[in-house]
Amino acid sequence: MNPYVLSELAEEDLIQIYVTGAMDFGLEQAKRYHRKLYQAFNFLADNPFAGPERSELRPACRIHPVGSHILIYTIRPNDIYILRVRHGHEDWLREAVRL
Repeated sequence: MNPYVLSELAEEDLIQIYVTGAMDFGLEQAKRYHRKLYQAFNFLADNPFAGPERSELRPACRIHPVGSHILIYTIRPNDIYILRVRHGHEDWLREAVRL
């Protein structure tokens, strides 16, 4: 399996997702959802071209939906780099500059 690396912003996103999930849906559901996200990171590490490339974004990156969220990532020579984990209802295209 090729590794994945989380950006600092992606780590912050994950913390916020966990905290919000625990408050809104309970601790057990937040844990399950978190595991689902990490399973998706591993899937993308094994299948880096699974997400379509979004060349209109800068930097050009790929996206992959997981539950209510969108994983925004790039493929590097030795790993995939998870830039952000954004909610699908967010205007993440407008905010993509902050990748």
